[in-house]
Amino acid sequence: MGRIRILPVGFFLSALAFLFSLQACKQAEKAGEVWIPEVLTFAGDTVPISDPDIKERLERELLINRYWHASTAQWIMRSGRWFPLFDSLLQKNGVPADFKYLVAIESGFDNVVSNKGATGFWQLMEPTAREFGLQIDSEIDERLDPERSTLAACKLLLRGRKEFGKWPETAVSYNIGVNGLRSVMEAQYTDSFYDLLINQESGRYFFRILAAKLILENPERYGFENLKPAKAYTWKEAEISDSIPDLAWWCRKNGFTYKCFRLLNPWIRTSAIHLPNGRNTLKVKMPLDCKQFTGMEIPPIPALDSAALKNRHTEENLVGKKDMAGFGAAVSGKSTGTSDQLKFHEIARGESLSLISIRYGINLSVLFRLNPELKGRADKVHEGMKIRIKED
Repeated sequence: MGRIRILPVGFFLSALAFLFSLQACKQAEKAGEVWIPEVLTFAGDTVPISDPDIKERLERELLINRYWHASTAQWIMRSGRWFPLFDSLLQKNGVPADFKYLVAIESGFDNVVSNKGATGFWQLMEPTAREFGLQIDSEIDERLDPERSTLAACKLLLRGRKEFGKWPETAVSYNIGVNGLRSVMEAQYTDSFYDLLINQESGRYFFRILAAKLILENPERYGFENLKPAKAYTWKEAEISDSIPDLAWWCRKNGFTYKCFRLLNPWIRTSAIHLPNGRNTLKVKMPLDCKQFTGMEIPPIPALDSAALKNRHTEENLVGKKDMAGFGAAVSGKSTGTSDQLKFHEIARGESLSLISIRYGINLSVLFRLNPELKGRADKVHEGMKIRIKED
């Protein structure tokens, strides 16, 4: 009877190492393969991928984004929620649909704030946003509104198109600025981005957009399979005509949660809505399909000692910030008003003392102490009345 020969452990370890190395080689070989179509266009313009440098720069971005698997997978899923809106607004404003891919590389379809203060899906800086009509103050930041910020971005892109006459250059100017791109072109005696030697960030920017386009249009070719796009939110538009001192209470009273409301209206930055003089109404989106898991009843009116009324909450939790400084002095309560303006407040239509206490971060008891004539007459405040909000 023959003996069973027992091979040394080292043999098995060597064999396993060999098999793993073979598999690693195959994966590495496959990893270097990225699909690029024979003809690639952006906004109707053909990209010269036959040029080795152009093709190599695009391959780099495809490889990077393919292997940032979790982030790119989120692009694919979130795009289903937002692309219908972007497609509609871009078309109405004369901007090619390919510019929707710019949002993927700018913000990942998330309301982020950069360390330089660029905010929202389109990463708009405050001066640019104001120039194109967006409202930014301590209570509202319309850069966080996907719809209104898209309209502002369209205006900025059309400015670039007017300057350069070509969409690829327009895309690059969104990153480096119209003046910045023009100066580099003039210095290098060219009117084409493809000829430029430019800083790394701006040099990669256009190819990152192209990579986002290819991956989002052909996810399976880049290893992203069976990903279900997120469903679009459902809502109806409504107009608010009075100030709301406790927004969370108001939301529950209207049959949905504060969370659902804020997801649709991320540009509202506080837990109250204040309608100052000159703003008659405020358009908001009301959730139509909001699930509530609470069994808690709400009081018939907001409690004066509720958390919402004790403190003025700046709801920054819906904004993924890289730097809190992006919100600026307005959120921190700093003001550039005169000393008299800081001491008194003129009551606007629909404002209550509770809302005023929220706005300035003071308790109602302090407000009554500063304005003794209001004790017992809190319901008699009216539009145009001036009350003291600060000691001398």
